Amino acid sequence: MTPVSADQPAPLDLTLARAIDLALEQNRPLLNRRLDREVQKFSLEVIEDRWTPRATIRPFVSKDRQDRATGVSSQVSMRVPTGGEFALRWDERLSGEFEDSRAQAISFSQPLLRGAWMNIETAPIRSARLGERLNALAFRQTVEDLVVAVISAYRTLIGAVRQVEIAETALQRARQQLQATRALIQAGRVAEREAVRAEVTVATRELALTQARNRLDAANFRLLDILELDSTVRIHPLERLQVEPSRVTFEAAFAEALRKRADYLQSAALIDIARINLAVAKNDLLPDLSLGVELSDSDPGRKDAQVRLDIAIPFNDRFRDVNRMRARNDLRKAERSQVELRESIDVAVRQAVNDVKVGLRLTELARDARALARQNLAIERDKFGHGLSSSFEVSSSEDELVQAEQAEVSAILNYLDVLTRLDYISGRTLDSWGIRMETLP
Repeated sequence: MTPVSADQPAPLDLTLARAIDLALEQNRPLLNRRLDREVQKFSLEVIEDRWTPRATIRPFVSKDRQDRATGVSSQVSMRVPTGGEFALRWDERLSGEFEDSRAQAISFSQPLLRGAWMNIETAPIRSARLGERLNALAFRQTVEDLVVAVISAYRTLIGAVRQVEIAETALQRARQQLQATRALIQAGRVAEREAVRAEVTVATRELALTQARNRLDAANFRLLDILELDSTVRIHPLERLQVEPSRVTFEAAFAEALRKRADYLQSAALIDIARINLAVAKNDLLPDLSLGVELSDSDPGRKDAQVRLDIAIPFNDRFRDVNRMRARNDLRKAERSQVELRESIDVAVRQAVNDVKVGLRLTELARDARALARQNLAIERDKFGHGLSSSFEVSSSEDELVQAEQAEVSAILNYLDVLTRLDYISGRTLDSWGIRMETLP
C-alpha cells in the first residue's frame, strides 16, 4: 500500500469486532433511536400507572358585594382492575365572617357490562406492553442493520486492501518482466519489439493500481461514515479474508429464525394487539350498565347514602359496528401477514443455506484456479527466458493470474457475505457477535 506521509495521521488499526463496538457507541442515527427508546419506556410507565391513586387540589378565592370567601376543594380517585373507580371528595369553604362549611363524600362506581371486568380494564396496559415489545424489537432490528452494515463495509475494505496488494504485485512482476525483456534484447535472444508489449503491460498495471487505490479510498470513507470517525483517518483492517466451512442446516436455521427474527416476533405481537382491540370493540357494543354507591357528609351530624343503577342502551349507533368490523378485519390481516412472512422466511433461509454451500465450493474452485494460473505464468516466463515464448503470451498469462486472484477475492467476499446474510435471516446476528441488548448503553 501507499506509505503514509508525515502530514497524514497514523493508520487506525481496527478489528471487525472493535469496528462494531465503535458503531454501537458512536453512530448518530442509533444514538437518536436510543433517545426515542427513553421516551417509549417512560410512556409505558405512565400507562402502567392506570391504577395509581390520583389527587387533585383546587384552592379558590371569590368576592361579591356582600362577602369574600376562600376555600379549597380536593379529590382523590383510584381505578381498580374491575373497571370501577373509588373517589374521595373533600370541600371546605371559609367565608369572610369566618363561618366555614365542610363536605365530604366517598363514592364507588362499577360498570357491569360495557367497560367492565379485568379483560377490558387491563386492555390498554396489555396493548401498551405489546407496543413496547414492538418498539424494543424495532430497536433491535436497527442494531442488527447497523452491525450488518459495519460488517459489509469492513469486509469491503479488506477486499479493497487485497485488490491493492494484487495490483502492486502485478505491477512489480510487470516491471521485472520489462527488465528481463530488455536484458534478453541486449543479449540478442529476443526481438526488440518484445519490449513494446512489456511496456504496455507496465502501463496497464499502473492504471489498475491507481483504480484499486481509489476503490480503497472509497471503502475507507464508507466505513468512516458508519463509524462517525474523522474523514482524515485511514483505517487499517487487522483481519484478513479467511474461509471457514459452515455446517448450518435448513431445519436449524429456520427454527432459529422463528424464535429470534424481530419481524416475526413483531407479527406475533401485532396479532395479540389485534385480538385485544377486537375484544374491546365487541365490549363496546354492550349497553352501558353501571352501579354507583356514595356516602356523603355535608352537614354536621348528618350522613347521606345513595345507591344508583344506571343503564344507557344506544340505538342506531353504527359507528361501534364499524369499529368491531375494522378490529375483526385487522386481526385477520395480521394473521395472514404472519403466514406470508413465515413462507418468505422459509424461502429466504433455504436460498441462504444453498448459497452457503455453493459459495464454499466456489471459493475452493477459485483457489485452485489461482494456483494453476500462477503455475502457468511461471511456465510462460521460463519459456520466454529460453526464447520459446513471447511477451504477448507472458502478458496474457499475467492477466489470467490477476483475474484469478481477483476472482478468488470476490468468491471469498461473496461467501462471507452469504454467511452474514444467513445469520441476519436466521435472527442470530447479535448472538454471533456476542451483543446483548440489555448491555447496550
